[in-house]
Amino acid sequence: MKVPHYIEKFRKLPHAMRQLAQNGSYAVNEELFWDQYVKDWEKSDRNNSQYLGTEWKNEEDFVSLLRKYSSQEKNALEIGCGGGRITASGVQLFKHVYATDVSEEMVRKAKGSINAANVSFHKLDGFTLKGFSDQSIDYVYSHDVFIQLSSIQVYPYLCEVKRVLRTGGIGLISFYDFVAQFEFFKEWSLKFWNERKLPIYRRVHFITEEMLRAMLSDLRLEVLESQNRRFLTVAFYKAG
Repeated sequence: MKVPHYIEKFRKLPHAMRQLAQNGSYAVNEELFWDQYVKDWEKSDRNNSQYLGTEWKNEEDFVSLLRKYSSQEKNALEIGCGGGRITASGVQLFKHVYATDVSEEMVRKAKGSINAANVSFHKLDGFTLKGFSDQSIDYVYSHDVFIQLSSIQVYPYLCEVKRVLRTGGIGLISFYDFVAQFEFFKEWSLKFWNERKLPIYRRVHFITEEMLRAMLSDLRLEVLESQNRRFLTVAFYKAG
């Protein structure tokens, strides 16, 4: 039996495109993107540094705040460990680090890069912190990850952060600020316009501090400190 041409054409679509056609959802788009990123990185001339992701810069301010609020008596959950470059700092600052990522390939890469006894690696589903119990974590941190999430996605993740944090627990997350990074926003905006295509996988999102504070306030997560430089980084805690 001859396969109809439209079925054959559908089969040739990338997996994420087929998923969209079937479900109206890109549920695994970040996983697919980062799995492929790792494979491409390993074949490139960038594969000569200890950590995948060292091409991304400007983490010094974040690590400084991470150090400021850390404790070697506490455990921490890292959302989006990537190749492990921030995890490498985390394992020196906390009793134990639960390093997580949506990409199986990223988890594999981080495992091979971090040589520490106080770290474990976990794959996330891209929507929740499933696998971590309520009020089980002292500290949640995430750098250069939430820039890939729209504000619609940020709020549910903050709900999950609140759920897993113990009373008095601390969160530290970085974002791109719309106002402070407006030139960067404009550059990406015009890039997509000029190319006449929207990004399917890689997405860059911007937020304002006012929006972020509104979300945290609604969840009764109290702001300890905000820093707005290359990244908008906010430290907050879960009050009793």
